[in-house]
Amino acid sequence: MNQEALISRLNELPRIESIQQELLNMVNRDNVDFSELSRKMSMDQVLSARVLRMANSAQFGGVNGKGVSTISDAIIRVGSGAVRTLISSSVVSGVFPQLRTLNIKDYWSNTFEIAMIASKLAKPLKLDPNEVFTTGVLHNIGELMIHALEPNLAEQIEQRVKQGEKRADVQQDLLGVDAQQLGAQLAKAWNFPVDMADAIEHVNHPGQAGEAKRLACVLYLARDIHKRWDSLFDVHEKQAFLARHPAAKALALAPESHGLIDQVRGQGAELAHQLF
Repeated sequence: MNQEALISRLNELPRIESIQQELLNMVNRDNVDFSELSRKMSMDQVLSARVLRMANSAQFGGVNGKGVSTISDAIIRVGSGAVRTLISSSVVSGVFPQLRTLNIKDYWSNTFEIAMIASKLAKPLKLDPNEVFTTGVLHNIGELMIHALEPNLAEQIEQRVKQGEKRADVQQDLLGVDAQQLGAQLAKAWNFPVDMADAIEHVNHPGQAGEAKRLACVLYLARDIHKRWDSLFDVHEKQAFLARHPAAKALALAPESHGLIDQVRGQGAELAHQLF
């Protein structure tokens, strides 16, 4: 199989509902009309429920503070960046609701955790936390595409990864393309910003990205942090991890930033649990 053959099968995926495509187009514009956005979101019951759950979650002060009950109030509380992320992830979850060869709840838990870590590191790195979070949520959508279109090969990939091979290398061997390249093509097909698609494509090799090098780099770092963080026993080990990590060095991220990661550890997984 080659890259073109698999990418050409994008049309086999379930179609995005027209209202969701309209919402995607709206949140990807520079200027968002919030009254129109609220009206459109109210037409999607699943999305409406999710934005209300998000607005009333601990991450947005909804546990001890005053709850919100309208879509417009929910949008104001969470902000346009979070709404953009919510719409994007809802579209993805609608296209890939259940996959025989993948635990979708674990997928979203891991994905949101990586996105949360990356967005927390964005501010000291002078990156847009909202853009980083949304890209983080979408960074591995190519994996979903593989499981949806080639479930048998997806199982073979998992077996070889368990035996110690690198996932991207096995994907290239069996499919002629890796999940990041597929994800970038899907992001382009859905009209996501160019920088976002560039970062998704180059998460495994941030140095090869174009204008989105730093965005790809912080996602690469967040993915490694998510994988390794809980095995680091104390502050010294965490600082040492950041001090020697090539992506942290490239970003000039201070080793003392470990505290930022500790602040949000687990919040992404919890948000995914609430939403999906």
